[in-house]
Amino acid sequence: MASLLVITILLPLAGSLFLFATPRLDMRPARTIALMTALATLALSLVLVGAFRPEELHPQFAFGKAGGPYGLSWLERPDIRFALGLDGLSLSLFALTTLLMLPAIFASWESVSDRPAMHYAFLLALETGLLGLFSSLDVVLFYIFFEFTLIPLFFLIGIWGGEQKRRAAVTFFLYTLAGSLLTLLGVIALVVVHYQHSAGQVLTFSIPELTRGLATLDWPQWHDTTRPWSESPQALIFLLLFAGFAIKVPMFPFHTWLPLAHVEAPAAGSILLAGVLLKVGGYGLFRFNMGMTPLGAKVLFPFLATLAVIGIIYGALVALAQSDIKRLVAYSSVSHMGFVVLGLFAMNATGMDGAVIQMVNHGLTTGALFACVGVLYERYHTREMAELSGLWKRLPLLAFFLILSSLGSAAVPGLNGFVGEFPILTGMFDRSPRAAVLGATGMILGAYYLLWMLQCVIFGPLREPTDHGHGHAANHGPEPVRPVGWHEIAGLTPLMVLIVVIGVYPRPFFDRIRPSVAVIAAKFPALDEPRDTSAVARTGPVPRRIRAELPLTTVPGCCDPEPGLSRNRYRKVPATATSGPVAGAEFGRGSDAVGPVRSVLIP
Repeated sequence: MASLLVITILLPLAGSLFLFATPRLDMRPARTIALMTALATLALSLVLVGAFRPEELHPQFAFGKAGGPYGLSWLERPDIRFALGLDGLSLSLFALTTLLMLPAIFASWESVSDRPAMHYAFLLALETGLLGLFSSLDVVLFYIFFEFTLIPLFFLIGIWGGEQKRRAAVTFFLYTLAGSLLTLLGVIALVVVHYQHSAGQVLTFSIPELTRGLATLDWPQWHDTTRPWSESPQALIFLLLFAGFAIKVPMFPFHTWLPLAHVEAPAAGSILLAGVLLKVGGYGLFRFNMGMTPLGAKVLFPFLATLAVIGIIYGALVALAQSDIKRLVAYSSVSHMGFVVLGLFAMNATGMDGAVIQMVNHGLTTGALFACVGVLYERYHTREMAELSGLWKRLPLLAFFLILSSLGSAAVPGLNGFVGEFPILTGMFDRSPRAAVLGATGMILGAYYLLWMLQCVIFGPLREPTDHGHGHAANHGPEPVRPVGWHEIAGLTPLMVLIVVIGVYPRPFFDRIRPSVAVIAAKFPALDEPRDTSAVARTGPVPRRIRAELPLTTVPGCCDPEPGLSRNRYRKVPATATSGPVAGAEFGRGSDAVGPVRSVLIP
């Protein structure tokens, strides 16, 4: 199975190289080669999903024995290895990548006629980069694939993008390159710290070995929770890694490159950018920040939760102000990825499970939304909501796809978005109720702008642009718009099915995710247990707290309690107790406690 994983990753690269070698290939054979390659890759990935065993916590489908070292030797000094494998965290994103290639290719089926072979070659190369990134078990290999993904998308935006394609491509490249360099610094710092303070000074770039070794590092400062964040080595490295991955997510205020890149990218580029490439940031936060530097998350929690909440609310409010459908969906990604980060920093299994499944959900719903926007733009050459209305009458099947994907994105119960956002808010409520309540407003605003978009575009009287993009007015008669084609139906149908299936029966997906997430969640201390109230008498509706600081004395044998009270409420106190520490009274129990001062509640 290890060979099958390597074949799955390299197969799109083989198709890409063939298309690069035949740049003059016509549109029909070029798209056929790309589609056959993507289908074969999807089939192989489904075989891997079926063979995956959730109960095994070590990486699967990797060369080498369980526990490491994994992979094939690449360089001996330092020991850099070609190591690939999958666990529950990477498996879902690996399969998501192969699935979203189908709507990406179908979105370009009729719209890309300029150098089609090169276009599909870049798409397949991007798929290889993403698959290799999610399955890398070596830090250096991860960074190589991390950087490699920038190149194909840069050319996809810069060549086949919109009017501001060059500006969008350069902005995207510079932002993400800066983020990757920060990530590289953080990763090098982790390797050096592990080398200097591990037993035997082991120099390793293996992600599983680094994760295990840093957790048991023999360096007191590394695990010291009393230091301020500015003096904690874990917190400082956490910030380096966080800055790099936050640009990829993107989190507020590192999001400014995203709307322009989304709007100017071709439909296929937008689908893969929103559906998969943004998940690289969330995956990195899980794998490196939370897996290797958990103390940084604990120390910086107020700052991290604040950024996540601001991103959720800010993205939703800006989406409300948009008149361009594609820009609205782009800002909705900022808001929805804020939910992923919020669940991640809940630092418990419930929130983290929701964050992982929400990455998959966001890929499905937002990929479907961008595909639907591409279908609209092909027919009307506009994305302005003011120019479109009542399209249910003209394109009922597209309206159905758009409604279902919007409802899934709005987290309607019974669809996939609810399955992700509800555990996220539940987990965060245990950690910080205030952050959870503020984050929940993003769900309300999300439903608002998505339903508003549907009202403007799908419902109401039929309104279409005065120019369909054919160079003549459209008011010459009831000329029908081209209906939804078979390739568009084939690209969107699998996404619609999964939106419903995950919403109705998410257990198979959670079963594969939870064991790997539980390992990371175990690095964080359990939340405080509920306060023991067994010794508290609540005899009134509004209790107040007082301190019982009088020493207990023995009740004389001749004294009877008041009528209605039982004598066994009194107990002789040892003589040493009267001269010792103050005893705390327990009201309403059969005995009195002797010991430190306690607080009791009386009405």
